Amino acid sequence: MDDLQYLNMVLSALNHRMDDKYTAVLARELEYVRARTYDIVYPEKKARMLIPVDNEVPPGARTIRYDQWDLFGMAVVISNYADDLPMVDVMKQSFSSVVQTIGDAYQWSIEDLDEAAMVPGMRLSQRRAGAARLVMENKVEDIAAFGLPQGGLKGLLNHPNVTLVAPDTGNWATATAEQMVDDLNKLVQAVVDQTDETFLPNTLVMDSVSKGRLASKKFVNTDITAQKFFLENSEYIDRIETWYKCKTADAAGTGPRFACYKRDPIVLQLVIPKEFTQQPPQARNLAFVVPCHLRIGGVVVYYPLAIAYMDGC
Repeated sequence: MDDLQYLNMVLSALNHRMDDKYTAVLARELEYVRARTYDIVYPEKKARMLIPVDNEVPPGARTIRYDQWDLFGMAVVISNYADDLPMVDVMKQSFSSVVQTIGDAYQWSIEDLDEAAMVPGMRLSQRRAGAARLVMENKVEDIAAFGLPQGGLKGLLNHPNVTLVAPDTGNWATATAEQMVDDLNKLVQAVVDQTDETFLPNTLVMDSVSKGRLASKKFVNTDITAQKFFLENSEYIDRIETWYKCKTADAAGTGPRFACYKRDPIVLQLVIPKEFTQQPPQARNLAFVVPCHLRIGGVVVYYPLAIAYMDGC
């Protein structure tokens, strides 16, 4: 072998990527996993059901800004030829909220890919991709409930501008059906009164223990439960939902918190500019890592007075 032939052989070896076959296998399998990931049925997460989701914010946005307009002035009774009419005008306030990125990753080893390439029809497990998606949704659930204080995000259950209403009785472990209903009516009426009937609440969210007490405690000498009586006689509330995040959401972080609000995008939204996304696999040592990320702006409350909390039940 002469020098020229030897040099060509070395150059050919240098130009040959030994991980080509792994990349090809992974690219093919990842397409399958991506499709299956979105079809997997996960344990029910309540945040997206309880809070209207907004996906309209551009994925690249770093902040969310919205304007709120108000008017001031009054009309008066005037005399003929009056020239001192009171002026009416409008003013605008601007509010902003940040957007954060959350992420995780999963990987396949070279051995996993070798096995997948060796057996015709063999598929890589979707469990890792599914786990990455589920972990991400758990984080979304946390942020939707309590925000991300260090990241400037707010949640449904601890918004600083929402009114906290004290129950007349509380302590539902020993409360009567009448007392439970009175507490809930006070909470609902707080939203109606503080918005001057502009926003009428339609949703109550509480922990499962409190919901169980409400659904089982009966009025004396009847078969009517406190829950049945409340829902049949409430002018506004048409649904009572449970959320385990309410279990220790009170001011002290040790007891339940109820949230009463008008479930409507005009009042509040869970802002998710970019849903769960998987990036192309990246070679790292003897494995291929698949980074995943999601963009979230937390819960944006446009009208805090349309929400009220109650602790102590």
